[in-house]
Amino acid sequence: MSNSLRGPALYKAVFDYIKQYIIDHNLNPGDALLSEGQLVDELGVGRSSVREAVKSLQSVGIIDVQHGNGLFVRELNFDSTLATFKFGMQFDARTVAELLQIRIWLETAVIGDAVERINQSDLDRLDLLLAKWETCIANGRGYIELDEEFHHILYAVLENETLMPLFDAFWVAFASLENNAIPDADPYDELQTHHRILDAVKSRDVGLARKQLVRHFQSGQKWVKRYIELANAEKKANSI
Repeated sequence: MSNSLRGPALYKAVFDYIKQYIIDHNLNPGDALLSEGQLVDELGVGRSSVREAVKSLQSVGIIDVQHGNGLFVRELNFDSTLATFKFGMQFDARTVAELLQIRIWLETAVIGDAVERINQSDLDRLDLLLAKWETCIANGRGYIELDEEFHHILYAVLENETLMPLFDAFWVAFASLENNAIPDADPYDELQTHHRILDAVKSRDVGLARKQLVRHFQSGQKWVKRYIELANAEKKANSI
């Protein structure tokens, strides 16, 4: 590595070298990388530059640092994307609305494939989940985890290892704002909406399943509208 590199340029060079090393050596998730010491010797740079590059690669989810064991390639994940989502949602209400719209586009786009591939075992699991959901409502307990699990079961049949973490990222991002619930929301109406989605899936009616999904998301859009109104009102009050 060029001795003329200094500061940020040197760190960036180490950062890029490690990424290229993963590609050139056809490394897969879980495979070991060179240790920090080996990277120092290989590149002829200071340990601080290597550590800075390693921390950055860890923060964006490319490598995993296992203290005492070394550096390893991570599976594809949306950690950095999720962090950006959650950060943006704290001060930019528009981000909330746009993320929900992206989720609606994705789910309504793939529901057709899910309807075609889902099997009886998955349908039975969804039936049991909705029964558990009803019990939670009757006992005054929360059900957001069951809502997430419903959608996870529905789309896991697609066996797309990139899509599912993205859906999970949406759930985690929105869960950080769950205290801003719609005060007049009817939990039984939400449950019945999911029953209608499941009934459409059971009948293999893609058009109806998509229609029921859109109806389901209407409550989410109502929540987002309220959240934006509250956020704008707070900003206005703070600016006075």
